[in-house]
Amino acid sequence: PTYHGRFNGNLERVELALLGEDIIGGAIDLYEAGSLDTIDFASIPVPERDRARQAHAGELISGPTLSTRWVSCFPTGPPLDDVRVRQALVLATDRETLADVVLGGYEFPGMGGFVPPGMPGHSPGIGLPYDPELARQLLSEAGYPGGRGFPSVEAVTWTPVYENIFSYLQAQWLENIGVAITWQLVDVETYKSQCQEPWLAHPHLYLSWWVADYPDPHNFLRVGEAGETRRPWGGVAHARLVDKASQVTDQAERMELYRQADRMLIEGAFIMPISYPLRHQLIKPWVARYPLTAADKFWKDVVIEPH
Repeated sequence: PTYHGRFNGNLERVELALLGEDIIGGAIDLYEAGSLDTIDFASIPVPERDRARQAHAGELISGPTLSTRWVSCFPTGPPLDDVRVRQALVLATDRETLADVVLGGYEFPGMGGFVPPGMPGHSPGIGLPYDPELARQLLSEAGYPGGRGFPSVEAVTWTPVYENIFSYLQAQWLENIGVAITWQLVDVETYKSQCQEPWLAHPHLYLSWWVADYPDPHNFLRVGEAGETRRPWGGVAHARLVDKASQVTDQAERMELYRQADRMLIEGAFIMPISYPLRHQLIKPWVARYPLTAADKFWKDVVIEPH
C-alpha cells in the first residue's frame, strides 16, 4: 500500500519462504502441494533436479544469472603462497566435467574470468586449461613430486549443497596430482568469521558463490568477497588496477582495466572459477507473468490469474 512507483502487476502482497537447510530438501514437495507459486532450482538438491524438471517440464523457465561459483586459493602461507601450487590445483581440475556431469549441465563450466558471462568486462576463455601433466610438473618444481610432502591445508565451505562439488575436487586432486585435501563443512557464521579474518589467518581454500548486487565488474573485483581491504589477491598491482578502474569515466578504458585485473586473478590462480550458474525456476501455470533478468526478479510486475 505504501509503494508509489510504477508497476504492472496485480500483487498486493509477496510471501517469501526462507528455506533453511533442515527443510531445503522438501522444497519441491511444497511446490507440488501448491504451497509455493514458484521455486528456484537452487532450493532443490542436485540429485532431485532431473526428476523435478521432467515432472514439471511445462513449468520450467531457464535463463542467465550474473553469478560465479569459485574456489579461492588464498596465499596465507605454504604451500599456497607458491603460484605453482595454486596453478597445479587449477590445472588438475576438469571444470567441464564438473559442470556437465557433477552439476548435471545446470551450470556453465568456469573457463573464463571471475567476472561472469553476461556482465560487461567478462573475459571468456582466459581460465587455465585442464592439464594434469603440467599440473604434476609444476607441483614437482614446487617441491612436492607426486604430492609427496604436501602439507595439510585448511579447506572450508558452509553448505551441504556443495558436498558433491568438493567431493569431486578431492577426487580430482588426489588422482591427478597425489594431493589429499579434506574439506571442512562449517556453519555459515563460522564461515563468515573465518573468511573475514586478517589474511594471514585466512583458510587456505574456500568454496563460495557470488551473485551480482549490480551489473558491473566492480561488484566482483572490489566490492565482493574478492576485493575488500583484507584481500592479498594479486597484491598491490591488482588493487591499483581496480582502484584506477573505479575512477575512470571512459567505459571502454574501465572495462579494459577490469579485464586486466580479472586476468591477474586467473593467471595467478588466486581463484578458480568452477562454474557460472544458470537460473532454473519452476513457476505455476496460474502465474501469467513473472519477469526475470540476469540480475534480478521484478515482483512488482508479476501477474497471478485466478485459480
